[in-house]
Amino acid sequence: MHLKSETALDLLEQRLDKDHELLWNQHLQGCNQCAKDLDRWRELKSGLKRLHLRSAPTEDMQSAMHLFRLAPDAGRSKLRRVLATIVFDSFLQPALAGARGGGAARQLVLKSGIFDIRIKVWGTRNRRQLIGQLLVRTGDSLDPEIPCHLLLDGKRLETRTIDDQGEFHFTSVPDGKLSLQIDLPTLTITGTLDKEEIQ
Repeated sequence: MHLKSETALDLLEQRLDKDHELLWNQHLQGCNQCAKDLDRWRELKSGLKRLHLRSAPTEDMQSAMHLFRLAPDAGRSKLRRVLATIVFDSFLQPALAGARGGGAARQLVLKSGIFDIRIKVWGTRNRRQLIGQLLVRTGDSLDPEIPCHLLLDGKRLETRTIDDQGEFHFTSVPDGKLSLQIDLPTLTITGTLDKEEIQ
């Protein structure tokens, strides 16, 4: 348990109730790190005047920058983002003679690194469904409860969790620029499906 910035300011400005103030004062006696942080806040507060809000002195700016120093890689996502590319699309294959008809299911295979995403889209114009499966080409198993998002124009429409077989199912697939986003523990995979391809 360490002193947060908000709590340090509340303590300095005597906005904490007596019990919390007593608790933090006792903690500060035994924790050098929190005591140093509180001293920095006290120094910044004493040097900062209302007129400095527009142009703070260099020393105050340095002190504030030291207080809010980011850890290495802080602020950067730890997740790697990769795109899945379509390697097979049944609608782009030549149709068999006499095999024309409405409502044909579309099948796709997307690849990204060691992952394959197999997708089937079927149904009529406003009642389409999408079922898919995330497969690991190395044969490793997937953790269950991986979130899979259906996006329309980059905005999240629905979220399903991938089961222990890697399967997911969306029951209401609209028209538009659709994509899938799968959030693995250390990787986010995105695969795009255009409106024209879905129909």
